[in-house]
Amino acid sequence: MVEIPRAQWRMSEYPRVLFVTPNAFNHLSGGGITFSNLFRDWPKDRLATVHNDEVPTADDVCDRYFVLGRAEIDLYAPLRLVRALAKRRANAGGAGDGAASVPSGRGGLVARLQGDSAPQRVRLSGALERFIADFRPELLYTIFRSNAFMELTAAIRRRFKLPMVVHVMDDFPTINYRRGVFAPVERARMQRLLADNFAAATACMGICAEMCAAFSQRYGRPFAPFQNCVDVERWRPVVRIGSAVAGETRRILYFGSVFANAQLASLADICGSIARLNEAGMPVTFDIAAPAAQVAPHRGALTIHKAIRLIEPTADDREYFATLAAADALVLPINYDAETVDYIRYSMPTKVPAYMASGTPILVYGPRGVAQADYAARDGWGHVVSERDPQALDRAIRRILSDGALRERLRLRAQALASANHDALRVRTAFQAALMAAAGAKP
Repeated sequence: MVEIPRAQWRMSEYPRVLFVTPNAFNHLSGGGITFSNLFRDWPKDRLATVHNDEVPTADDVCDRYFVLGRAEIDLYAPLRLVRALAKRRANAGGAGDGAASVPSGRGGLVARLQGDSAPQRVRLSGALERFIADFRPELLYTIFRSNAFMELTAAIRRRFKLPMVVHVMDDFPTINYRRGVFAPVERARMQRLLADNFAAATACMGICAEMCAAFSQRYGRPFAPFQNCVDVERWRPVVRIGSAVAGETRRILYFGSVFANAQLASLADICGSIARLNEAGMPVTFDIAAPAAQVAPHRGALTIHKAIRLIEPTADDREYFATLAAADALVLPINYDAETVDYIRYSMPTKVPAYMASGTPILVYGPRGVAQADYAARDGWGHVVSERDPQALDRAIRRILSDGALRERLRLRAQALASANHDALRVRTAFQAALMAAAGAKP
C-alpha cells in the first residue's frame, strides 16, 4: 500500500464523494462499520450518501443522507398491482397467496414464482436529482448488490458525468438471480450491467486479494484490495496481552451477523460441541453476540444448552474490543455447503481485523477454498478446522482452551498481522488516496 503523510493533505484536495449503496454508515452492520472506518476523518461537507439501508444511520462520519423510496426503485407495474391487491386482501383479513411479500421474495405462490428475481424499474426522481445537484459531487463511490443499484448508479454517473469507483464486497454475481420465473432475464441483465459498469469505472476495488484476482480475471480490470481496518494503537491498552485462561469455566465468544447463507449451520455445530463438552465435564460457556432480529428465527437451533447465551452486540467501540479481549477464545464459523462457499468464497468479514487485534486466540471452523479460512491457515493467525467433523471440532475447542503454547502463538501472530495488514493509519490513508486519485485530485 502507498503510504502518504495525511498531515500534508489539504481540505480542498478531498473530492466531494457521493456514496450510492444499499449499506450506509452505521456501527452495527459489517458494511456500515467498514465504510465508517475507511471514510473516518473525511470532511463531512464533502461526503453524501444515497441509500435504502434499514439499519439506522450514524452521523459521526457522514450526516448528509438521501433515503431511496419507491419513487426511485420499485417493482414494475404488473407486480405493483399484485402487491396492492395482496395488501388489500391482508387488510381485509384474507389469508392471501403471499403476494404481499412480492418485494422481499418470501412466501406464497407469487413469491415462489418470482424467486430472487423480481424485476425492478429504476429512475432518477426529481428529489434525488436535486439532492445530488445541491451537493455537487466530484466522485461517485458505490458497491453493487442488485440490478437496481447498478442501474441507478449508472444513471447517476451519466447524468452528472462523474468518475466512478466500484467496491465489491462479495461474489453476488455468482449466486444472484438464480431462482424464479424472471431469473434468466434478470441474470442476463445483471451480466450486462456488470460489464458496462466495470468498463466505465475509473477504479475498481475488492474486499481481499483473492477477490481482486478473481474479479480482475473475470472482468479484465485491475482491482485493488481494501477491507475493514482497525486502529491498532488506539486499542492497544484494551486488547489482550496474555493467553492464559483465567478461572475454571472457559468462555468462548462469537460476535457478528448470523445468516443462513454464511455461518448459521457452522455456528449451530459449535453450539452442539459446547453442549457435548459440558456434558463430558468440561465447563465452557458460549456467547453469541448478534442482532436479535437475525438470531430470533434460529433460537431453537442455537440455544440447545444452558451454557449458550444470545446477547445483544454493542455498538460502542471500546466495549466491543473489551468484550473480544475478555473472552478465552473467539470463533469464526463458515458454512461448508456449496451455495455458501460460492457466495462468500472471496468475502472477508468485518470482524476479522478486530478479532486479530484483540489478542484472543481464534478458532476458524470452515472449509478451505474460502478466503477467510485460507488466510488463517496460510498465515497462522487462527486454529483452523477445515472439515465438518464433530469430533475434530470438539478436539479443537479443547485444545485452543488448554494448549498454552498454541494460544500464545496464535495471539502473537494475529496481533502482528493486524498491525502489518489492517492498521487503520495505513489502510485508511491508502483507500482515501485512491479515491483522490480517481477523482483527479492528488495529495
